[in-house]
Amino acid sequence: MILFIFKIIIFITLNINYIYKNYLSIMEGFMLSNQKYSINYNYNYDFKEDEFNININYVKLYNRKIASITPPLITNNKYKHKKDSKVIYLTFDDGPSKLTLDVLKVLDEQSVKATFFVVGNKVKQYPEIIREIHTKGHLLALHSYTHDYNKIYSNYENFIDEMEYTQNLIYNITKYKSYIIRFPGGSYKRLNAEFYSILKQKNYKIYDWNISCGDGTGLNKDAEIIYKNAVSYGKHLNIILLMHCRQTDSSTLTALPKIIEFYKNEGFKFETLDKCEQDYIFPFK
Repeated sequence: MILFIFKIIIFITLNINYIYKNYLSIMEGFMLSNQKYSINYNYNYDFKEDEFNININYVKLYNRKIASITPPLITNNKYKHKKDSKVIYLTFDDGPSKLTLDVLKVLDEQSVKATFFVVGNKVKQYPEIIREIHTKGHLLALHSYTHDYNKIYSNYENFIDEMEYTQNLIYNITKYKSYIIRFPGGSYKRLNAEFYSILKQKNYKIYDWNISCGDGTGLNKDAEIIYKNAVSYGKHLNIILLMHCRQTDSSTLTALPKIIEFYKNEGFKFETLDKCEQDYIFPFK
């Protein structure tokens, strides 16, 4: 009997990695089959950043089937970076607005490009600004038509319809068809494996963020706080920085030149998200 138990212990010890991988596979299958798409109406502004901290470490979906098995990583520490591998993607949500024109001026002065996640009903309102964004070599991306969470997240079809409508509005103005999207409020608790598969079948690329300047919560409207949030990049070598360019985001506009100068001094290269190969999404709910 003792010999039998000893053999079992030896077997488990020698095959622990195999057993663990199979356990994860079974758990992933169980989670996938039981996962339902639910709507979280508690968020009435862009992603509630204090849930993961401003410096949330994004999850690359291609490395795992169910991102929720691995909890999000929170990083606050400073790390030494290699200068030749640093890239930052400046992203602006919820435009266009008249303030967007001032943002474009700063970007021109600093000779950097950015990605603008625009809202369809504002595209209709300011087609000339959409044309200006495109003409200046920045990237136009999709951020729904209404930005109304109750409508967008009521079902998959409504979400896709809003993205496609906005896509067509942009195309009619610029002759450019964008497939890059960002979930209003972020994909956390709104994206699952089934929905992700549907969006990929339609050739969409999805981008959340891993650094936020904090202007989306309505709490951090001081330019200095926005700056400090934006430059707290922890160990990230590839940064997707969330900012906004609504008419009310004058503090973000004030902080923007200083933010750009900081990352230039840190050795970062500025790119638009069409240069980013993989999706960047928050862990599945």
